Amino acid sequence: MLLLQWGLVFFTLDCNEIRIDAWAAEYKKITANEIKEQEKIDEKDRIFNQDISGKWPKWIRNPLATEESPKTVTHSQSSKNHTIEIFNKKAELNVIWRPTGKGYLITITIINKTQQKEESSIRTEDCLFQVGFRCSLVNGSIREYQGSDKLAFDEEEEELALQYKKKATFAVGHGCAPFWSEDIKYIQTSSLPTSEVKPVTNNINNEKAISLKFLSDESIDADILRNKLNAFTEDYRVWFKKISKEDVQSDLKKAKERILARVNKAHKRMLKGITEITTNPEVKQAFAIMNNVMMRQMIHTTEKEFVSLRNRDEIDYNTIRPSYDDKKFEMFKWRPFQLGFLLVAIESLVNPNSEDRDVVDLIWFPTGGGKTEAYLGLAAFELIYRRLKFGQKGAGTSVIKRYTLRLLTAQQFQRASTLISCLELIRKEREALLGETSFTLGLFVGENTSPNKFNSENDKFLGAYQKYKALLNEERPKNEFALLQCPLCGTKIVPDKKTEDEKDYGIVVTQSTFSFFCPTSSCDLHQSIPVTVVDDDIFRKPPSFIIGTIDKFARLAWDSQAKNLFGGDENRPPSLIIQDELHLISGPLGTITGVYEAAIETVIISNSKEKIKPKYIAATATIRRANEQVKKLYGRTVDIFPPPGLSSDDSYFARTNYDALGRLYIGIMNQGHTQDTSLVRLSAALSQSVLECQLSEEAKDTWWTQIIYHNSRRELGKSMTKSKDDIPKRVRIITSDEKNRRKLANVEELSGSRPAFEIPQVLSKLEKKFNDDAIDILPCTNMISVGVDVSRLGLMLIFGQPKTTSEYIQASSRVGRSDKYPPGIVVTLYSPYKPRDRSHYENFNAYHKKLYRAVEPTSVTPFAYPSRIRSLHAALVIVMRHAAGLGGDDKAQDFKPLMPETKEIIKTLEERMCMAEPEEEVAIKEHIKDLVKEWVKKTETAEGEKYKPLYYDGGRQYKKLLSRYDQRNPEGWSTLNSMRNIDLEAIIKVTGGK
Repeated sequence: MLLLQWGLVFFTLDCNEIRIDAWAAEYKKITANEIKEQEKIDEKDRIFNQDISGKWPKWIRNPLATEESPKTVTHSQSSKNHTIEIFNKKAELNVIWRPTGKGYLITITIINKTQQKEESSIRTEDCLFQVGFRCSLVNGSIREYQGSDKLAFDEEEEELALQYKKKATFAVGHGCAPFWSEDIKYIQTSSLPTSEVKPVTNNINNEKAISLKFLSDESIDADILRNKLNAFTEDYRVWFKKISKEDVQSDLKKAKERILARVNKAHKRMLKGITEITTNPEVKQAFAIMNNVMMRQMIHTTEKEFVSLRNRDEIDYNTIRPSYDDKKFEMFKWRPFQLGFLLVAIESLVNPNSEDRDVVDLIWFPTGGGKTEAYLGLAAFELIYRRLKFGQKGAGTSVIKRYTLRLLTAQQFQRASTLISCLELIRKEREALLGETSFTLGLFVGENTSPNKFNSENDKFLGAYQKYKALLNEERPKNEFALLQCPLCGTKIVPDKKTEDEKDYGIVVTQSTFSFFCPTSSCDLHQSIPVTVVDDDIFRKPPSFIIGTIDKFARLAWDSQAKNLFGGDENRPPSLIIQDELHLISGPLGTITGVYEAAIETVIISNSKEKIKPKYIAATATIRRANEQVKKLYGRTVDIFPPPGLSSDDSYFARTNYDALGRLYIGIMNQGHTQDTSLVRLSAALSQSVLECQLSEEAKDTWWTQIIYHNSRRELGKSMTKSKDDIPKRVRIITSDEKNRRKLANVEELSGSRPAFEIPQVLSKLEKKFNDDAIDILPCTNMISVGVDVSRLGLMLIFGQPKTTSEYIQASSRVGRSDKYPPGIVVTLYSPYKPRDRSHYENFNAYHKKLYRAVEPTSVTPFAYPSRIRSLHAALVIVMRHAAGLGGDDKAQDFKPLMPETKEIIKTLEERMCMAEPEEEVAIKEHIKDLVKEWVKKTETAEGEKYKPLYYDGGRQYKKLLSRYDQRNPEGWSTLNSMRNIDLEAIIKVTGGK
């Protein structure tokens, strides 16, 4: 039987008769005689005609029925299951009624009757094209289709059911994607389903309260400030009262109560923040300076004259230096949710005894909504407040911000460098207030992204000095030091071409020092940029603000110098920890992270004289069961902000804007072709359409760069080849005019296989417009799914449904991020041979209407036995090295677990771990007890044995406490160097006959 049968199934109530309108077409090959006949006829009367190149078509379309003039069949329930021949008996229409409860499940399918001969290819003449049908009820009603999501009902599922109650599913497809009218009067099939995901709006009327310029005025009377901020929160309270009065069905009333309780708590916490700001002079001043810093940061990261890359002394910075008092900068405002978040978090940040200190405040907002500015604002506030409150003691590392992917880290690092530079310039202006110690930023990442040592001749990982010397000799210098441009004026840190003048290179490196400066002599950062990217420099002069990849913190067990990051006699320990993209801290990475996190928090608490816990902030756009994940990672409860309301369309701070254009999702599932063939044809069509369609210059630029997302590197490699060969060849075939053909000459790859220094360069190329050598096609992996924020990008082809909905949302949200550009278009190419792809295609509309509901819960089990075996000993080592005074390599021998201070630290570690997984309490304590005994035993020398002191990591003359995780026959505890590579390779030997 030829492909394909397709149809749909839906549920009706009180219905006994339906009407089906069907349509389809066939294609017939044009013969030479038919062409001769057409040549005799006047052009305007011909059935078919020549194209612009003079060629006659090979096929002609013959409609069997059209959507405007369909084949109509009426079918009654009394007929039960029935088969009707349609389309000149080329197909049959099957209708099945299945009694279900008080109604019927009705399944309608169209089947191509043509028999395919064995071992022969499919003949085009035997296929049906553009098939579709619409089903409407003569009487009764179409009701919600009960899917599998109704089967598992925990509290979160109840709340989601309430929030998405207006977005019900009414049909499921079989080989096609159904959609339905808004009034649910009919259901129709689609082979090219589309769904528009509308953007959110968060506009409010209280302009003063969100004005950075207004809030940065330190002279504002506290009462005036209080009134403005109270007015900001009053609208939230009114909204809360309004939704409290909404009626819900009885089985969802408890869900409503839980939702309202969280909204009410958020409102009360905002009021507490306002009280703290307006009654505590130091908090008020820190809040005002923070707003000033954030305004400056936004100016230098958004205004074109500061963002554009330029060469040394290309401009005189004095001519563009902004006057921050200028009224034109009143345009910079907080998004309402950003200010709301700051008000919620500030009280628990400045008050170590706050009842919300142990709460992880999670910013949950759609991608591109401004989460980064929200937590950067809070970080700036804490950096300033510590200086005002504690003076010199408030210096040192104050804020640690972690990411999971190096791409995300690199992008956010550039933004944070602008923030810290603006903050440092303010410190210089107000040294008497903010102290003599500079505000600085450190990048704490792996050796693939930036050099970790000042001086190293290791061929695999050269030191900063060696890389700098090599850089000076390169004809096309490669910047391997992460910072690409001056955070203030945009001058390139490294020139495009080799020069003999070292002042063109904004880096100064010796065998024992490292620093950046802006090559432009008039820039305010010409003497020094307050940023470092070398571990040796970070440990020597702990930066105020550290940005790092989370897996890097496994190095704490190995590096004795890292103790400097956690305070001591001179400085207080870090007080704010920020985790972005929380949803990525899951699976094996999240599991291992949970153990190291307990150690880091124990170190911070132990190094604080007042035993103060750090404040945790997290952010994500996609998460489920956050309370369980946060509990196991941080041993704390979580407050989501903004808390969702009773409808998924309205949380006050984020309301679906149905009047605006949204991101358009399109689904395609090929029939009768391989996935590779379909990819080539689809990609070529998308590329060429930008020139074939009549588009504005802005639209052409938005849809010019085509991102092709892949779920594996293997698929990516094939697409790179196709993008340079098969796709351009296909474009040549389908173009209407050779003069108008896309050349597709600029193809770039974005994946983990690229060297770290090349990734920022690719991101920079993505900023280029279509008439400025823009990238044509960008095959990529999930590396693009977080951290890429390029406003002009508007077109993505997703090759196969991503493994998780979270990944799908994150990846597709890279396009259409700015309302200043035309909306984004996302085309997903599904495989008919993969059940999961097919399921997503057949539920396309329902899935996209409830996209955030479909996010899968994350899973972490940090204190399960396999995880403890890999990492619990490392946690013990970390707290001993960085909190108990056993830092140096030779201090492993001095481990004395019975000393009061050591006992207290171990007890703190135990308690913190048991808070995360109480059910593992006995196992955790026993395991730590065993590790302590084992460590003590390693410090002892058996009778008759030569004395060797115990080192954490030493030469052959020492006993080792730690060994590399991938080392065979390890002498010490096998210890991770990174949290990513947590499984050893297995050696398999295959034996057998010839």
